[in-house]
Amino acid sequence: MDQNDSHDEFHDNAATGIPSIANGRSKRDSKHFKARKLFRRGMVAGILLVASLATPVAFGQQLLTFEGSVQVSVRALSQLDFWKPEGSVSDSGPKPEGRAVRLRGEIGGGFAVNATSLAMDWRQVESIGLWLHRSAEEAKEHPTVELVLRLSEEDQKASFWRRLEVSHVGWQKLVLPLEWFVWSDGRMPRWEKVKFVGVQLRDPATVTLDTVWTEPSAQPRDEFLATESLTKLAFPKLDSSNIRTLETRDVQLVTNAKSLELERLATHLGTVAQRLHRELPFLSKPSRGAVLFVFQERAEYQRFAPRIARQLNSRLDPPEAGGYTLQGISSSWWDEKQGSLRPVYTHEFVHGYLSRTLPLSTTGDWLQEGLAAHIQLEFHPQENLSQLVRDGLKSSSTPFAELCSGRPIHTSRYWQAATLWRMLINEPRYQAKLKELVERLAAANSTDLGPHLEPLWGTNFDKLTSDWRAFCEMQFRRDE
Repeated sequence: MDQNDSHDEFHDNAATGIPSIANGRSKRDSKHFKARKLFRRGMVAGILLVASLATPVAFGQQLLTFEGSVQVSVRALSQLDFWKPEGSVSDSGPKPEGRAVRLRGEIGGGFAVNATSLAMDWRQVESIGLWLHRSAEEAKEHPTVELVLRLSEEDQKASFWRRLEVSHVGWQKLVLPLEWFVWSDGRMPRWEKVKFVGVQLRDPATVTLDTVWTEPSAQPRDEFLATESLTKLAFPKLDSSNIRTLETRDVQLVTNAKSLELERLATHLGTVAQRLHRELPFLSKPSRGAVLFVFQERAEYQRFAPRIARQLNSRLDPPEAGGYTLQGISSSWWDEKQGSLRPVYTHEFVHGYLSRTLPLSTTGDWLQEGLAAHIQLEFHPQENLSQLVRDGLKSSSTPFAELCSGRPIHTSRYWQAATLWRMLINEPRYQAKLKELVERLAAANSTDLGPHLEPLWGTNFDKLTSDWRAFCEMQFRRDE
């Protein structure tokens, strides 16, 4: 699952009597993908008019300097003004133009500027560059400063962002490939919708920015990391002759597992994709299939996601569970006992596929985990599931207001999210509004279910819980 773990089957947690999923962590590791917590939106304090003008400086290159006029939104806890830092640079590319903006602020301070002059379509952009300046006095007061560069959609909710650490004195040139930016939570960001470039402080600081530019891409990009680049990251020392790949309409498989039956797995995952579209007919058609890496060894798998995180300038502990998905890239390892149709491959594929077909980021919430667990159980039934659900109904279900808040859920709650999705898909009253639900969640930039119960179904969490319990008691009743 995205920034979380996945598993091969449900089991009974002996310590609590709560159904959970095998091979899962005892609790969600809040350290996972720490960069997700580096940038939280605050209130805009006001609007400031500053100078800005974009001009082409080389073939395909666009330049943003602080000359002219454009609106800049300034966040609370910060001040923005013009500044002319001392010092010059020798560089063959764009240089500081001499009329910069100085940002001074506390944690959470920052600003955003309309960037349509830099790029009309960011799918055509390879990287973004900028110049940062710090005086000796600033560096002495704050030796190392952490900030975030964010490329946002027009409403500044969905965005791509990257963490930056600066500890220099004088000018520093930064060139950042857009491929290695992090998705924001909530609504899935889209490059063609990016309208703003923004900076937010993660430490009290004073930093000066001058000259922002873009470098064109040789070919159009999408939101997903290139499979070819990921393959090099996954197998940095392995001869290409030992790596096998197979791409179909629905999936891109990459493996060094000698016994994995690629065609059999691809056919199975194609069937899984068909089931998803049948149960959720409003899903879009992906331009390219979801990516799944299957490693020969568990240790190889555990090194992969942290490598991706480092490329994103983030941090990630090695995953302990059977599978993991990060920014739509799924991974697991070969298990001889479970073979080519290991349940966790199905689970992780669902996460990767939904990241390409739903307008929502995948962050381990009730929606993602419930759907992945639901589909996993449809293709890999468990004999004791009915008993586990009955036991859960008696003693351990989490209130839906908490479970469906949009926050990541514990692995022990997957059974509950899965059965909720089974009800939403199979009960006509609920199923008829699922498309509108997804649209509303995307517009709200959150998968919190609560605000949408009354408008969509005229219900609340108490009534939803009653419907769900009745559904489960019928679906998972004891065999006579």
